[in-house]
Amino acid sequence: MNNKLFTLIAVSQIVMLSACNNLNAVSDQTKQVQHQQENDETAQQKEAEPAISEKEQNAQKTSEEVPMAHGHVYDPSNPPVDCPLRKQGIDPTQMKPFEQIEAYIQFLDREDRKIWQKPNEIVENMHLNGSERVLDLGAGSGYFSFPIASKLTSGRLFAADVEPEMIRHIHHNAMLKDIQNIEVKLVDPQKPEIPENIDIVFMCDVMHHIADPVEWMTGIVKQLPSNAQFHIIEFKQGDIPNGPPESAKIAPEKLKEIATKSGLELDHEVENLLPYQIYYIFKKQ
Repeated sequence: MNNKLFTLIAVSQIVMLSACNNLNAVSDQTKQVQHQQENDETAQQKEAEPAISEKEQNAQKTSEEVPMAHGHVYDPSNPPVDCPLRKQGIDPTQMKPFEQIEAYIQFLDREDRKIWQKPNEIVENMHLNGSERVLDLGAGSGYFSFPIASKLTSGRLFAADVEPEMIRHIHHNAMLKDIQNIEVKLVDPQKPEIPENIDIVFMCDVMHHIADPVEWMTGIVKQLPSNAQFHIIEFKQGDIPNGPPESAKIAPEKLKEIATKSGLELDHEVENLLPYQIYYIFKKQ
């Protein structure tokens, strides 16, 4: 009796184990079929989707956050930095480092220069109403650009120079100081192209650097609207402690002759302001 019972139990266990194995096998087959169906459906969806162009792929890449140096992350929702150097065809990587021009900039901006150059007094004598478009031609370090721009409540200051390093310096300072009305411009030393609708051209200690001043000035004056002003400051002749060599200085009468031949007429001279320089204000004829 006991042997028969043990035999029945053993047979039952074998039957149950066989059934479980069969169920597992069926389940595995079912999973394989389902997985294959999912793969087929994914493939069909990919075939149905239109091909993404390279342009669209690039757009998707730019919409993602891009890691940058020093652990910062570029957020594409922010507006791009508008680099005036690259817009004007200048490669900043080919320019002299800041350190190499720092000594020259410090010379231009030295504190004792204010004593005889009187930048604030000059700007006051320009009698700006605040809406003018002023071109600081030969802006250098921006010695006059920044005080002039501070008076232009609704106008604009264009700082132009032939040296890209000077343009970079002015633009850098304007960004650091959050000055919105200064725009920098690199100009051709032979034939400078200036912005449209300039009301005032300001030049300090530039004329004596020009090889053919009449031709150079004429090209600029032609681009000005009628009645535009042209402010020219140059060093006086004679033994003075600052300025270029005597041979490079321009006599007052010669300076007025150059301006007249270029299409300007003398409006007035600002007298008794600058100890070492003459200051003429011309107008376009």
